Amino acid sequence: MNNTEAKLISAVLNDKQVHVLLQANVDNLLRTHNDVWNFIRNYFEHNKSIPPLDLVVDKFRDFQPIDGVGATKHHLEELQSEYLTDSLKDIIRTAATEIQTGNGGEALDQLITKTSELKKNTSAIRDIDVTDLQSAIAYFENLKEQQALGHVGIKTNLPGFDNYLPSGIMPGQLGVFLAYPGIGKSWMALYFAVQAWKQGKTPLVISLEMSETEVRNRVFTIMGEGLWSHRKLSNGEIEVETLKMWHAKHLQGKPEFHIISNDQGGEINPSVLRGKIDQYKPDFVIVDYLQLMSPNQKADNETVRMKNLSRELKLMAISMEVPIIAISSATPDDVTKLDTVPTLGQTAWSRQIAYDADWVMALGRGSNSDVMECVFRKNRNGYMGEFMVQVDFDKGHYVYKDMEDFAN
Repeated sequence: MNNTEAKLISAVLNDKQVHVLLQANVDNLLRTHNDVWNFIRNYFEHNKSIPPLDLVVDKFRDFQPIDGVGATKHHLEELQSEYLTDSLKDIIRTAATEIQTGNGGEALDQLITKTSELKKNTSAIRDIDVTDLQSAIAYFENLKEQQALGHVGIKTNLPGFDNYLPSGIMPGQLGVFLAYPGIGKSWMALYFAVQAWKQGKTPLVISLEMSETEVRNRVFTIMGEGLWSHRKLSNGEIEVETLKMWHAKHLQGKPEFHIISNDQGGEINPSVLRGKIDQYKPDFVIVDYLQLMSPNQKADNETVRMKNLSRELKLMAISMEVPIIAISSATPDDVTKLDTVPTLGQTAWSRQIAYDADWVMALGRGSNSDVMECVFRKNRNGYMGEFMVQVDFDKGHYVYKDMEDFAN
């Protein structure tokens, strides 16, 4: 557990999420670096900030910081899991010894007491005492610092969306694009991912209906901002030297942008997605699209399957502290009205996704129109409203239009 403890301490020194550890029973989990954690906590209580890494390393020579760690919450869960496994082994060994000596009653009492204590220390359920001032201060101080650094809330560069969701797309949120087939919901989601990437975030796109090459061509089209067309990229009508020069200027030294597809027939379910999030540590995740994702467990029907998938994605967004945008198909009440904007009740197979989501944006576009209508059907942390986006998918152009532009 030494390495896991070092990862946890390194993570909190890196992302400054001290409130996560203040809300957990972390004192009982740390065996090797409890002194380092006590120093960090005391330093925060007196200075309202996290101590510099150099100060911690200088004071605790046995602590070796680890580079490339993930979020504090992730490594806390990792430590809890290891602590649970090791402690259970100890409890079972002790109980076995008591049973061998004929003390079955004593063994049972110890099992009940010890496992109850263990559950308190490793529970994934958050518990906050509203009278705990230090925990509240830690949270708000961290929020202010992250806001000052521009790390809170991903903006889309579409004023309509950003005005209706002022805090931006936040970690832990589940967002949904809801539309009929062929409207351009995948294009819109990729536009959001590129905007996140431009803000220094690492996107992860899970594509269940397109190959990674198809997705990459779309991403390059949006990133290129008119430098080349999607048609030319798809047909290979591009000079390699042009691509090299563009890559050197715009992509080198920038955050990674990961695309995962199942075009080789592999199954992608929530467990696989969780593993990929753990592997790449993304700041922004897209699932395209929800109805094609495999469940972790078989369900009796499609409605139950969608309910389970929806809930798993929401819990994953919260536990892994990453925003997830799920693309969802809509089922039309009238097939002659596919140019309209769907309602929450038209979510394919299940309305559960609308209940679990923090926001749902429904999209609509006429068959020969370059104008996409965007309507917030749900917005838990912002305002309801609608706006227009003029799109040119072939050139990767997305231009915000106010509703008044079309009223005249």
